[in-house]
Amino acid sequence: MIILPQLKIKRKSPLEAYRLLVGRRIYYMDYKKGTLIKWIESHRAYEANGDVLVGLEPVYRCGIIMEVSKQDPKYMAVACCSDGRWHVVNVFHDDITVLSEVTNG
Repeated sequence: MIILPQLKIKRKSPLEAYRLLVGRRIYYMDYKKGTLIKWIESHRAYEANGDVLVGLEPVYRCGIIMEVSKQDPKYMAVACCSDGRWHVVNVFHDDITVLSEVTNG
């Protein structure tokens, strides 16, 4: 059993404890094979805000999850619908939106 000390939440597996700890919110999302997702691949333009570049006009990609890493569940292999290539999508760094979930993938 894993305990997340900052939130005092008990989870049964490391995979469950990994579930998108963003800020003070936990998004419990079990990504499965066959789920249709979209993610931000890049931005068309950037704007300087002091010393930091802020992305404007995000470029989205859509794809189907083909594999979720068993060693590190925050990484997924996704077959992109637009170019047919496989992309490695990181749950923490890429802004992922689920378009259609699979019930038993």
